Amino acid sequence: MPIVEVAISVPLNRTFDYQSDSRVTVGARVKVPFGAKKVIGIVLSNKDKSEFNKLKSVEEILDQAPILDKPILDFLFWAAKYYHHPIGEVVLAAMPKNLRLGKEAKIKKVIGLPIKTSQPDFEITTEQNLAINAILDKQNAFHGFLLHGVTGSGKTEVYLRITQEALNQGKQILVLVPEIGLTPQMISRFESRLNTRVVAIHSQLNETQKLDAYLMAKNGDAGVVLGTRSAIFAPMPKLGMIIIDEEHDGSFKQQSSFRYSARDLSFIRARQADIPLILGTATPSLETLKNSMDGKLTRLTLANRAGDASMPKVSLIDMRSNFDGALSKMLLEKMQQYLSKSKQVMLFINRRGYAPVYFCTECSWKSECDHCNSSMIYHRHINRLKCHHCGDEKMPEQTCPDCGEQSLEVYGYGTERLEETLSSHFPETPIIRIDRDTTRRKKALSQHLEKINSGDPCIIVGTQMLAKGHDFSNLAMVGILDIDGGFLSINFRATEYLAQLLIQVSGRAGRNGKQGEVVIQTRYPDHPMFNYVLSNRYTQFASGLLKQRMSAMMPPFAHQALLCANAKNKQHAEDFLREVAGLLKSIEMNTVEIWGPTANSIEKKADYYYFNLYLQSNNRAALHQMLATFNQHVDTIKLKNKVRWYLDVDPID
Repeated sequence: MPIVEVAISVPLNRTFDYQSDSRVTVGARVKVPFGAKKVIGIVLSNKDKSEFNKLKSVEEILDQAPILDKPILDFLFWAAKYYHHPIGEVVLAAMPKNLRLGKEAKIKKVIGLPIKTSQPDFEITTEQNLAINAILDKQNAFHGFLLHGVTGSGKTEVYLRITQEALNQGKQILVLVPEIGLTPQMISRFESRLNTRVVAIHSQLNETQKLDAYLMAKNGDAGVVLGTRSAIFAPMPKLGMIIIDEEHDGSFKQQSSFRYSARDLSFIRARQADIPLILGTATPSLETLKNSMDGKLTRLTLANRAGDASMPKVSLIDMRSNFDGALSKMLLEKMQQYLSKSKQVMLFINRRGYAPVYFCTECSWKSECDHCNSSMIYHRHINRLKCHHCGDEKMPEQTCPDCGEQSLEVYGYGTERLEETLSSHFPETPIIRIDRDTTRRKKALSQHLEKINSGDPCIIVGTQMLAKGHDFSNLAMVGILDIDGGFLSINFRATEYLAQLLIQVSGRAGRNGKQGEVVIQTRYPDHPMFNYVLSNRYTQFASGLLKQRMSAMMPPFAHQALLCANAKNKQHAEDFLREVAGLLKSIEMNTVEIWGPTANSIEKKADYYYFNLYLQSNNRAALHQMLATFNQHVDTIKLKNKVRWYLDVDPID
């Protein structure tokens, strides 16, 4: 009887052999017995013999045609090997849930063509034209491009024109954006211009919509697939180009289970398909800048804003002498000036909730989570203290648990408190708050964005969700609050992230003609980073950071992997990593440094203690060889079954 090799979603670095009554197409789904359960697997190959004697039989063949074709399987094999993740989990994670559950691979609702498309009535700039021609010259082979354009320089227009050219040749285009919030805006732009089916793939769709989009990409009906990081696995038989918008963004890195980077995988997918890859951003990551310096990417620059828009004026407010709370007098005056001209103002604060500290003014007790090493955040509208790490909630205490006094107060600002403070200063002005709390409901985010896009004067209060990619035509001023924590972080990437965030947030202002203004409140106005942000010299700032990283031999000049162990018993987590460190040191690979184990920056989360072991090497091959050897011998570690652990290759936190 024929034998099939099947990948099953289990945390084991191996595949499983089954007997089959007939040969099964590679890439098709089968239902197979596994232990006491019946599970769905993907056939990876047909074999004549197996190293095992007693084989179970395939229960049911679910597909005649492959769900995963050879190019996608090759891509997934590469990803599983690079990230040292079990092949079964990688292959099944690449499919929508309905296919993993064994449901029929059938489109329920075909997404139609756009109702009406129109061509722009403006001329593109010389810089845009040069970028478009450079990309189109290489459209039939693998070539990486960094499209480095200042905020508002018209990168999306470049995407649209090169996409149109690829569609004219019968090709499909994959466009990745970092946030779900950016997807509707991007889809409407593509649909208004391109006479092709544009499908979305992201986590806020229901399972039927996800399956329909996946199958329309797979059968070639969708000309453009637009999505967040998981869309990198969409099967596209006529793939002709990959575009990664806001490539610097950390959201392209999956932070649970299979910890891949969609941006990094896009290089492999483009190379395997022999097509161009375009990475667009105003603030390139240091990895991407180094790649362009090393000649692995061609850098295309858009140094000017499109149309007659100019870059915003940026100024600092020194908060060391300010005692008015979160909003300085000068900031309030500037806001009033713009609002009186019927303009919109945005305030950015990267903290949701009402206040980050609930404390006693008598004895300095503060409310902390019982399950994590972190403060409870006060949410006033529901009168609850919430932990943003484990989700635990409790009623706020009325008297101090330590000294018994009724002297409890809140300290600091979140979006909710900022909204309340603003409504006392500007009672007649609508305030639109955009954070995870106000956008939980389906369509809530698109309703908020619709109000902003109407152009009516308002104050927008938001977190990082608003920092990237949005194009608000009547937004004239941006105020940035409470960013000083970025200077105090223990993450070596913190200043890079902070500079990117400031420039991205600033870039929302004055995109439509009149010059906008950006006001940054800080207690560190003398920090050298501000010189570069104020004069829009991100590249020079990033070059300085690259020199620092090079002298310290930190990424991108070295390659890292992180082994994280967590357990309810603190000693188990630490001792497991000590054993791992001993195993790794016995491999005797001098080019790989091993640091730790060390406690995580938040040691306890949801009653589990987290410890990290870092591996670093200038030689990527040596690092991966050590990780592969570790994977082969991990079963010899005694504490393996007493802890949860994961491996993160190229960690970003």
